[in-house]
Amino acid sequence: MKRVLRRAAPKHASTLFKVICILVLCSFIFYLRSEDRELRNDSIIHAPGSSSSNEEEILKRNMSNDTTFVAAVLVFCATRPDALRNHLSQILAQRPSQFQYHVIISQDGNKTAVSQVAQRFVKDFKNVTHIQHEKTEIKKRNNYPAISAHYKWALDKVFKEFRYDHVIVTEDDLDIGNDFFSYFHWGKQVLKSDDTIWCVSAWNDNGGSSIIDTERGDLVWRTDFFPGLGWMLSRELWEELSPGFPVAYWDDWMRKPEIRKSRSCIRPEISRTSHNMKLAGKGSSGGMFKDYLSKISASSSNIDFSLLPTKIVQKESYDKRLIEEIENARPIDLENATTSMEKTYNYKIAYKNIRDWHKYAAKFKLMTDIRGGMQRTAYYGVVTLMYKNFRVFVVPESTYQKPSELANYVYDSDWDKQNRFVEFEAYYCTTKKYTGKCDPHSLEMIAFFKRKGWKKRLDDWGEMIVV
Repeated sequence: MKRVLRRAAPKHASTLFKVICILVLCSFIFYLRSEDRELRNDSIIHAPGSSSSNEEEILKRNMSNDTTFVAAVLVFCATRPDALRNHLSQILAQRPSQFQYHVIISQDGNKTAVSQVAQRFVKDFKNVTHIQHEKTEIKKRNNYPAISAHYKWALDKVFKEFRYDHVIVTEDDLDIGNDFFSYFHWGKQVLKSDDTIWCVSAWNDNGGSSIIDTERGDLVWRTDFFPGLGWMLSRELWEELSPGFPVAYWDDWMRKPEIRKSRSCIRPEISRTSHNMKLAGKGSSGGMFKDYLSKISASSSNIDFSLLPTKIVQKESYDKRLIEEIENARPIDLENATTSMEKTYNYKIAYKNIRDWHKYAAKFKLMTDIRGGMQRTAYYGVVTLMYKNFRVFVVPESTYQKPSELANYVYDSDWDKQNRFVEFEAYYCTTKKYTGKCDPHSLEMIAFFKRKGWKKRLDDWGEMIVV
């Protein structure tokens, strides 16, 4: 009997071992499938689908409810893995809730290092998605057509396919302020409250610390000049813009009067975004604005914008207040500035033409370039800044004389060409480069450029109006 038991024991042990191995293998397979499901869930588009109209309507209502969903954050990137990592780290560290803000990383092209960074965030965070656009072939080292094509594709996708109602557009070269999401949560309400406002931007083009009120993190302004660089738009607006979206220079296209249609954007006194010069370089404009960009920092304040009434930027009340401020402002004497100024007053100065504008912009260290006849941050031609801790309004002559006619001001598109000439003149005609009559249309000056082998440079300046 004992011998029988001894012979049977190894058989039972072998069978038990096989059963245990099968159970362990099944458990491991189940675990792998669970992990795969979770990874797929992290990678899918968390937006309304189109399989059921009833389901889509329910999801759409949920997305419109401010207590649950606010907006998608569409992050544009292409070739800079370190910049993308920095930007996403800030976005996701400050995101109040994975349910309120879905993050969509839109990559132009297939650079592996960038894809790896994007996929790492998709894996580690909920409601983060990575999409890729087939990069447009570019010629003559001009990136603008590729940028425009990527923007068109990605915005079409998030609005038309994923059916988001509001989107915050950012780029991988941006740092963001501490109250970035509070600002845009409020900004969504602003967009819904006034159809004369077509975008909310986190960027102040004239946001250098020396020309803003650094104590007023709650201060916001209307501007006719499209700022970009961290901005929100609605699906209704994109449905209007998408069919005619340009093949290049999309941001300047947004500043054209026939596109803007007299609508304004909201921008903050203290910028909620800044350009990360270290990680992203000098920017797509070839370093043209490097000196200005380097002086703008994202806000370190933490304003609860939900306490700010949207009425303060709605056109009727905003215009009324601005008119009163210009009426009550004192004239500024540039020759004796600060010595005769009192802190209890605002100040104003009038410009009549493009040369006046350049003179004052240089004095106050404002950006001088013009697009669509508009100066950066202008609202009906009014540009505001801080000068030596005093509020100053730089206003058109007509508004200076009659502030109540603020809204009658019309931008002159010829200012773009006049401004181009003033900049051309400063570069070529006020130095030893050229000593003849400064007129890019004259045979004498054209001959000079040809002798120097600079004819292409002259052509690249584009059309100019001599003033």
